[in-house]
Amino acid sequence: MKWMRGLWAGACLLLVLSGCAKEPTGSIKDAGVYSPLITGISADHEPAVRGVANQFTAIVTNVSGLSITYHWSAAAGTFTDSTGATAVWNAPDTVGTYPVTVSIVSDGYFKTMTFQIFVDNEYTRWTRTPEVQFDPAPIQLGGVVFAQFRNIATGAADIYSLSAPGLSPVQLTQNFATTTSPTMQADGLQIAFAGRRTTSDSVSIWLLPGTGGDPSMAVGAEYWTSEHPTLANPRFARTGRWLLYNSDSTSPFDPKPWFRDADLATPQQHVMQFGIEGVSTFWMPAWGPDTDGNGLPDSVVCPGYYFFGATNQQPLGLFKFPTTPEQPAVVQWLPDSTATDVDWSPDGSHIIFTKRNPVSGDRDIWIINAGSNDPSTERRVTFGPADDSRPRFSPDGTAIFFVSDRVDHYGLNGIYNTERRGTNIWTVTRFDRP
Repeated sequence: MKWMRGLWAGACLLLVLSGCAKEPTGSIKDAGVYSPLITGISADHEPAVRGVANQFTAIVTNVSGLSITYHWSAAAGTFTDSTGATAVWNAPDTVGTYPVTVSIVSDGYFKTMTFQIFVDNEYTRWTRTPEVQFDPAPIQLGGVVFAQFRNIATGAADIYSLSAPGLSPVQLTQNFATTTSPTMQADGLQIAFAGRRTTSDSVSIWLLPGTGGDPSMAVGAEYWTSEHPTLANPRFARTGRWLLYNSDSTSPFDPKPWFRDADLATPQQHVMQFGIEGVSTFWMPAWGPDTDGNGLPDSVVCPGYYFFGATNQQPLGLFKFPTTPEQPAVVQWLPDSTATDVDWSPDGSHIIFTKRNPVSGDRDIWIINAGSNDPSTERRVTFGPADDSRPRFSPDGTAIFFVSDRVDHYGLNGIYNTERRGTNIWTVTRFDRP
């Protein structure tokens, strides 16, 4: 019974202490002095941005209101001030995780805590909605157009434009059965997209005024026919009215790059001669630069596939083709079968594409010098917990638009928030160019 006697003794002691700890009114008597505690840090950039000043603020619990002296330190980068609750850290100009330590001294108390801070490229979120958005395409005059589902089950979608981050997108299309791959003509006078006017239509490539419209206003740039069973992925050139897209005249399983003047007065042209690589698909072509200045971009770049759309689909890497004359053969440019979703920089110096991370399964954006065909020279552009795809260079080549399910904040307080909802349009800057 000793354990019972001990239990009763402990209970009596607890009652005695409880009675002595409070006044009759219930207020705490002799509360004492409690030392401050560091509970976390906040920042003006989350994640911290490489190579720039990032402002950190220590989050401290100080119930006793004691005066506190702060000190900040880091294993890399430099602090321009390090003795206040808020300090400015000039981060290293390299993506990575870096330990940052904050210490406090107060009335003989000393506390310190180290945080693993993730430093990333600089990102800007353009849209903020739970709706699924896709196919972002920069506008030469500024801003971006994109497609957004209004009914994922049926595939119904509309086209929107956005002139700057944080503004409300403007809806450009109404009542189309489907819309994908919107692209704005360089002067802003026309939009092209692939889609169906009604649920009974086949997919064609349509033109609308730059201000948008409904199916009654659509003009067919290329109509579905039995000779052209696949029409997809339109892209306007960065200057003029040249429109690039996927089409074929033999089989829906091996579309190739075609182009035409969007005034519709000239016939469509194909990049390759008929019969070349009959079982190969060259999908989602992107314009190269116009180096000779004749108004027509000199080249296109696109991923290639064998058995496109089949269960045994085989990626072949990236290919470049001159736009004229028609090519009698194809030659692989980049032997990286994981590369897809390609775009060429306005000055012709770099090419970006998407690759899937073999560990997480998420996609990331990569960049390579357009003059290289060595996969070892590729550099990764996007990091962090997110699926990033459909990269497109901004008109000036300084930023990359893409669609992503990333979150706004990660990499502080040792917490990586991987909860992601929907997709939104982002841009990334301050990335390495090989």
